Amino acid sequence: MPLIKYGQYLTYPDGNPAADASFPVMLLGGNVLVPTFTDKAGTTPLTNPVLTDGDGLLTFYAAPGVYFTDISGTFFHYVVDAAETDPAWPGTFIHTQASASTVWTVAHHFGVEPSVTVLVSGAAVEAEVSHTSDETLTITFGASTAGVAYLRR
Repeated sequence: MPLIKYGQYLTYPDGNPAADASFPVMLLGGNVLVPTFTDKAGTTPLTNPVLTDGDGLLTFYAAPGVYFTDISGTFFHYVVDAAETDPAWPGTFIHTQASASTVWTVAHHFGVEPSVTVLVSGAAVEAEVSHTSDETLTITFGASTAGVAYLRR
């Protein structure tokens, strides 16, 4: 299977670009560095932790999966999806709400109001989304709900 390109500008919580910085790329839920590459064929390995460029752009090729890194104590998720074209879903943040609640509070640190897709038991559902700031939003349901929210810039 060909590898999928991932690219996203990373910023620190204070809004400054994470320029010329080194970030470990790991599978969500794990603590082992995953193989990353500079090309779609996977012939040229890329050192992991991966370095951002002078503008904070993190770019790598990897097998489809859900990856994460930590920036100053904030976890960032990377969805590398084979169903998407190249590059795969840049600017995606995944919030998993494991315990059911009527209000989910999501700190995404995008600096803009992202679009939101909510899945419950794998199906898209309607919910009230309130952008409380450019860094945070709430998702409100009529009853306690657990699930996943996909946020995209």
